[in-house]
Amino acid sequence: MSLANNHARDFGDSGRLLTMQILDDAGIKHSGLMGDVAQWQIKGLKVVLIAFAPFRGAHDFLDLDYVRESIQELAQANDIVLVSFHAGAEGAAYTHVPFQTEYFHDENRGDVVLFAHTAIEAGADIILGHGPHVPRALELYQGRIIAYSLGNFCTTLGINVAGKNGLAPILSIDIDQTGRFQSGKIISARQRRPAGPLLDKKHSAARLIKQLTKLDFPATALEIDAIGNITVKDREKPATKYKNIETKSDKSTPYSVK
Repeated sequence: MSLANNHARDFGDSGRLLTMQILDDAGIKHSGLMGDVAQWQIKGLKVVLIAFAPFRGAHDFLDLDYVRESIQELAQANDIVLVSFHAGAEGAAYTHVPFQTEYFHDENRGDVVLFAHTAIEAGADIILGHGPHVPRALELYQGRIIAYSLGNFCTTLGINVAGKNGLAPILSIDIDQTGRFQSGKIISARQRRPAGPLLDKKHSAARLIKQLTKLDFPATALEIDAIGNITVKDREKPATKYKNIETKSDKSTPYSVK
């Protein structure tokens, strides 16, 4: 479980530490607080999760030197490195990956593409993003899968779950023993209060992620069909090149989800 987000300290540092203690007692591994990583074994492989966020006390999402060095160290000691991040602007206007530094309420929320590519180049195998409260595109980079945002899933009262904010995708993926992505599926669900997340026969989350992936990463080797099956094309094209620009852009997506 990732504890790297902007609500991890809603009840102060003591609240976060208590959460960690309760997870430990329940046998749930976690990462988020600086120095806290989750490690376990699957079929003889050493697996580790490190979670980053641009917030106080977390593994620092904004310090790319720290990101690079910490992942390199974990990759040397483990077979599979999972990276979680909580970053990016929030809300239905931010479904597109902007390829630049994002701000929300004047708070630096980082450049998610620059972070993800840096992490994979350092040895990460899977990148799972969240924070914008809406789904974003997928990308295959150097054979590794990146989910730039998996949106909301089971959200408490007080948080908007209308429209795209209510989409609740589940990402199921297969990798080989070196961490390279093989195949996957976006299982679409939607939040319905008070019932919570329910499977969506219209596959709305998968269709939106398919559209966003095609627009934001047209050169990616991933192919997503209408019901969320993810496959890899025969040949991966070079990743999109871009220049990091700090901006406060607030462009809305042209898509509507009914």
